[in-house]
Amino acid sequence: MNKLSVGQDTLVIDTQDEQPKHRIQLKKVGVKNLKTFLMTKKGGLRHHIIAKVELTIDLPADTKGVHMSRLIESMAEVISDEFSLHKSIEEIQIHILDSLRRRHFFNRAEIKFDFDFGYTSKTPVSGKRTWEVCDVTSVTVKENGKPFIHDISVRVTGNTVCPHSMVNNGGMTHMQRAIGTLRVIGTTDQVPSYGSMIEVIENSFSSRTYSLLKLEDEMHVTKQMYDNPLFVEDVCRGILQNASDTYKDRILDMFAEARSLESIHKHDVIAEGRIVTNGQ
Repeated sequence: MNKLSVGQDTLVIDTQDEQPKHRIQLKKVGVKNLKTFLMTKKGGLRHHIIAKVELTIDLPADTKGVHMSRLIESMAEVISDEFSLHKSIEEIQIHILDSLRRRHFFNRAEIKFDFDFGYTSKTPVSGKRTWEVCDVTSVTVKENGKPFIHDISVRVTGNTVCPHSMVNNGGMTHMQRAIGTLRVIGTTDQVPSYGSMIEVIENSFSSRTYSLLKLEDEMHVTKQMYDNPLFVEDVCRGILQNASDTYKDRILDMFAEARSLESIHKHDVIAEGRIVTNGQ
């Protein structure tokens, strides 16, 4: 049993470093559903982000437990010491894992942020500025002897129009909102910006969606949708092709999902796929 002396009269028994009853290695041990406040600034635009955090490390078979406070302390140190501004979420995650390395042994550590990401847009005809929001998940992994790897997913809402119904119903068809997801995996110097990923996804729908639309904008969007009917499969393939064209000079493993929130059914429909770029 390990003991740690604190002051003159207090003795702390460090039970985490004892031998466990069952000598089984654990892949992930840590904290989940912790919320924190972050600020980033890139390209002159500042983002205020409240992220839901999961921070975990692996645990050897001969160690009973993880020092949970050290995980939280590592995150608090980075956020408080550098509270002004950060270049990116991924930079923050790297600094947290570096801080954790100084406090706790691990072979593999992983930190995940789930958050809403705000970005600006303009209505297609009236040109009014709008704020849009999408969902982002950013995971950074550090394994001994390997570079930091980032796994980033961006989810954006657009729409689809069914080409099959249109062709068989005298030009009339059903339309619905759809959710496009692009997930990229790569090293720090290879992963793209969230804004770029949003653009890839939005260009893959029948039309984009907007928080604000004046009448002239609604007419434009409706016409654009009917001029560009797409199956959910088309949207998924469009995301993959647009991502491949946009990031052809990078080394990335990329996944796409398109989900249509069907207007004439009580269920959703999905399509998923994968594509790899090798930087050539």
